[in-house]
Amino acid sequence: MTSLEHSLSSLVAVAQQRNHRFGLTVKGLLDWQNSVCETAIRLFPSEVIQLGGEALSGVSRCVPYNKGQQLLGQECALLIIDCRDAFDANSITSALGILRGGGLAIFITSAIDKDGLSEAWLKRALHQLIVIEQDSALPTVSQLDEVGEQESSFSQQQEAVTRIEKVLTGHRRRPLVLTADRGRGKTSALGIAAATLIKQRKMRIIVTSPSVNSVTPLFEHAQRLLPQSERSKFALVWQQSSIEFVAPDELLLQKPSCDLLLVDEASSLPLPLLFAMVDHYHRAVFSTTIHGYEGCGRGFTVKFQSWLRTNRPGTAFFHMDMPIRWAKADPLEEWQYATFLLDTELAEVDETRSVIDSMRYIAPQTLFQSPDLLRQCFALLVNAHYQTTPNDLMLLLSDSSMKLFALFSDDICVGCVIGVEEGGLSAELVSQIQQGIRRPKGHLVATTLANHLGNDVAAQQLSLRIMRIAVHPQLQGRGMGSALLRELEVITRYSFYSTSFGATDTLLRFWAANGYQPVKLGSQRDQASGCHSLVMVKGNQDWVDEAKQLFFDGLSYQLKDALVELDPLLSAQLLSLCLRSVDTLSAVKTRLVNAYIKGGSNYENVSPFIEALLQQQIDPVSSPLIIRKVIQQWSWTRCAAEFGFTGRKQVEKALRDELALYLACESNPVPQSAIYSVKRK
Repeated sequence: MTSLEHSLSSLVAVAQQRNHRFGLTVKGLLDWQNSVCETAIRLFPSEVIQLGGEALSGVSRCVPYNKGQQLLGQECALLIIDCRDAFDANSITSALGILRGGGLAIFITSAIDKDGLSEAWLKRALHQLIVIEQDSALPTVSQLDEVGEQESSFSQQQEAVTRIEKVLTGHRRRPLVLTADRGRGKTSALGIAAATLIKQRKMRIIVTSPSVNSVTPLFEHAQRLLPQSERSKFALVWQQSSIEFVAPDELLLQKPSCDLLLVDEASSLPLPLLFAMVDHYHRAVFSTTIHGYEGCGRGFTVKFQSWLRTNRPGTAFFHMDMPIRWAKADPLEEWQYATFLLDTELAEVDETRSVIDSMRYIAPQTLFQSPDLLRQCFALLVNAHYQTTPNDLMLLLSDSSMKLFALFSDDICVGCVIGVEEGGLSAELVSQIQQGIRRPKGHLVATTLANHLGNDVAAQQLSLRIMRIAVHPQLQGRGMGSALLRELEVITRYSFYSTSFGATDTLLRFWAANGYQPVKLGSQRDQASGCHSLVMVKGNQDWVDEAKQLFFDGLSYQLKDALVELDPLLSAQLLSLCLRSVDTLSAVKTRLVNAYIKGGSNYENVSPFIEALLQQQIDPVSSPLIIRKVIQQWSWTRCAAEFGFTGRKQVEKALRDELALYLACESNPVPQSAIYSVKRK
């Protein structure tokens, strides 16, 4: 046995004894690095997975460096991560979760240092692992910190299974929120519970998640307990029972019936979608990862749990912190959390302090040299945005177009904005964008304005797209988000500002209140969020009003076509922002509308006049029924199903009542809540 084999064998023995995972950094020439990996591979026959680079001999599966998410649901004893050509932080954090206790993660690095702060950040972190360097002494087991022998426990997973079962067997309208760190067996618990339940009686269980791949362990564990079942990628059938995957947007669109709904990685879904699921499905489990590639989830736990305690007081909450794939105090997990800031904690702030420093731009070099400062800002971003990922950390360090602006109080970050510098494109490039020849990366709004709105000027101007905005939760509800936007405009000099987000009526109100105008709404729902992407802009440029007018010129038509399923409250908010002159309705048409409201005339004859009359009003339409029937032209049958009526007769009576209330309020304004009488089912 060579000295290298002896060293690696001793390391594996310690890892297996402790049920820990160790990370190794291999530095040297290409052939020597490969020989080290091949030596390690011989210790773990058929249990080796590789991320990045050319597949080495003996590797059971190799995926590209940025496809680590494809490995979710698998396990291995040796994980080789080739960082010589490129690396992806999201991919690495995903892949590390498949390595079980007693295993090794080997990082292969380039012999030539690459430019860029993100590369330097990773290099600095890799030096904190066990380093095996060519022509240097090999590490010995005695050099490792001594940790007492530990055993992983399945007790929390068993408790989670029991609680999941109780959601179905207990009282209705008492959901369960299940949270866990990576590697705690959360998704497996869902599968075990599902299989246990359908063994007891015939039932249909629906599973939803941002990605079907992330629930692979659920189906695997259910199939293990139901060996006679038939399984596909999206479903498992056993006798007369089934476990089926339905994408979030499809779930809320079709609302299929089921005995139990399991929502995995719930923190990756917008809160309005979660609220809708709770409202429709009275037996549901919402599980989410607190740390990891899915996002921190703290914003989810704070906001969603608070809402549940108010609206579903019987909700149960359970957190799993005991790992089952490895033991506690796992060295590789601790390294991963520290490197990619997955263990960020918000600092406490003095809520009584009124003095807050002014906002300032923080350069990437400053962030690299002051990890604690970066940790503070990133903690705020992770808390506020479910989509914040380790790749965002790397982009902050390496992408010159990304700008971080932060606000401090007593050296504590209380608010921050991440913007992406866009535009400044040449006239030739803009022309190529409009012809569909080019689509430059990173210029989301600039290319949208050029391509979809035919706007040459906007893409040539330098602008800032606001990608993230975050306020410390202890200071929320005080207008600080709006103050951040105002301060941003004071300290920067861009031709205009923009934002793009999954549209909800709450977010639309916020951006509209800060002077942003809608210019583009995506016709398709995002598969993960279930929302339509909305682009809004703010600036004193002449083209802004023109872009806004183009948007509204097409909105009424789109609400009857591609946007016919758009949420009625969001539709009403968008329509209310339309400032355009409309010809006064003739006296005859007005009389016909009033006659219909009082019970006469015929809806099909007067519906165009009703829509025209609504466009004349100043206040937004607050009735979902009016939006669905008059604006989006839903059928009587669909409206009856949506609002819980038996048929057209009941729907039409409710519509007449809503129109009468709405038009009366135009003459004698009352709070909108007073006219929002017809609720959706």
